[in-house]
Amino acid sequence: MGRRASVVVLLLLVAGAVACLALRAAAAFLVVADPLPAHADAIVVLAGSPAGRLLEAADLHHAGSAPRIVLTRERRPPAVVALARRGVVTADPDALARAQLEALDVPAAAVTTLPGRAYSTASEARLVARWACRTRVRSLVVVTSPSHTRRARAILRRLLPADVALAVRPARAEFFPMRRWWRSRPASKLVLSEYQKLANFWLRERWQLRACGR
Repeated sequence: MGRRASVVVLLLLVAGAVACLALRAAAAFLVVADPLPAHADAIVVLAGSPAGRLLEAADLHHAGSAPRIVLTRERRPPAVVALARRGVVTADPDALARAQLEALDVPAAAVTTLPGRAYSTASEARLVARWACRTRVRSLVVVTSPSHTRRARAILRRLLPADVALAVRPARAEFFPMRRWWRSRPASKLVLSEYQKLANFWLRERWQLRACGR
């Protein structure tokens, strides 16, 4: 093998090693776990994938992280709205979340559901920020899925006033294979989707967000 061919092979090996390291790090980059404050005003559970998030919120509440758990409501799909118009009773996810928190020994009086309905992370974060500014919250713990933590934190940090302490925590009960995520189709979809949404946030969305949800 000539010298030029050896250099090419070496470069290919280095490129392959870098690619492998980048793949391994891609999923881990999405996950953040901020240190918990000694005492927060509330624990906010972002809507979607509720089971793991509710378990995490209940555990944090029982550990004394905050006296209150705050829920948001998702916009109902058109088909669900059509069913309701025909008199078919459909359970709202936030009502189910309340019931599940009560089953986890969280008192009903300790749970607050915010008004309005969210259709995206940004719209949900606006609801949270408006409530936080209106009630003069000073410290929040926000619980969401592991792969969603970095983007959720970036959006909330743009919307919350600078003097509001924010700690974002991943729901530990939600399985997210960070080391070999590309071998799992659901994990691959999550990772690729989050990077697409992060790019949208960095390039466009963040310039449209103002403190207190404006």
